[in-house]
Amino acid sequence: MKSIALPSAVALLLLSINSSNRADAFTPSLVKSPTFRSAAAITPPRRFSPILSSTTVETSSETQVGEKNAQAEEEKSMTQRIMEKTSTSGQTGGAGGVSTWDAFLRAEENWARLRNSKAFEYDPVHLRSTQNGIPSPPQFVSDDGATGNINAWKKLRDQQALATEAGEELKLDYDVVICGGTLGIFIATALKIRGHDVCVVEGGKIQGREQEWNISMDEMLELVELGVLTQQDIDEAVTTEFPGCRSGFKNKEVTPTTGSYFENGIGYETETADVLNLGVAPAVLIENVKQRFLDIGGVIKEQSFLKGVVVSEKVGAAIDM
Repeated sequence: MKSIALPSAVALLLLSINSSNRADAFTPSLVKSPTFRSAAAITPPRRFSPILSSTTVETSSETQVGEKNAQAEEEKSMTQRIMEKTSTSGQTGGAGGVSTWDAFLRAEENWARLRNSKAFEYDPVHLRSTQNGIPSPPQFVSDDGATGNINAWKKLRDQQALATEAGEELKLDYDVVICGGTLGIFIATALKIRGHDVCVVEGGKIQGREQEWNISMDEMLELVELGVLTQQDIDEAVTTEFPGCRSGFKNKEVTPTTGSYFENGIGYETETADVLNLGVAPAVLIENVKQRFLDIGGVIKEQSFLKGVVVSEKVGAAIDM
């Protein structure tokens, strides 16, 4: 268990740590799915004796199973069919690191729990920890010295005491700590280039997944201007390039459509040229940026789960890992 301290003015950048709850700057690659057709197995006509043999029963049962499987496959959405074919071998942690259908369902379950949760109303008079049978939420981030993570508060107090005893100016461990390294490594590198002491904390390992990210070339070139990427990084990471994307809101999987919803009863779609038209390999891109961050003196703490954050306006901020 470790705690680190940093100034409260640039205390903490929290990016998504749990891959089930995504908020990506990059979006998963748009996969053009082939047309899926399924049909029940057809058994050629056969003559049977009046007494049904075990072979007859097995053949009939297999046909019924095939019909059910075909029906179930046709009932699946295109999104489900695509995600069920995603390889599980290259899944990672971090933002958007898991792209399987099961992970999508877990994210939906988490979102449903959040939607159905009950709000806790604080009583400013009685300060009770339970109101109407609802317990107060855990103090994960706190600026109240009487609450929050004990280890993080102790880190700040010890660091301040050492500086006072030595008669020196208070020195904290880092200027900025970024929690979540899959996308955070890009921000961390930009800040490190500008002279800040930066640490990246990641619950798993900082690595990209197998499935492509989609991004526009203009966005990639902005990262080059910031010094986060080089043209060589782009050349190595770009795996596919296409004119643009098709975007739409439809109630059926019919492509292409013409006209508006009121004209076709299905919906509307449009082509967006040069937008999210590059497919990049996250594993290559993230590894290059990660190595650049380390080369210029950045610090990475992998396999480190965040347990709490405290913020003091006078001293700074500290996190417990």
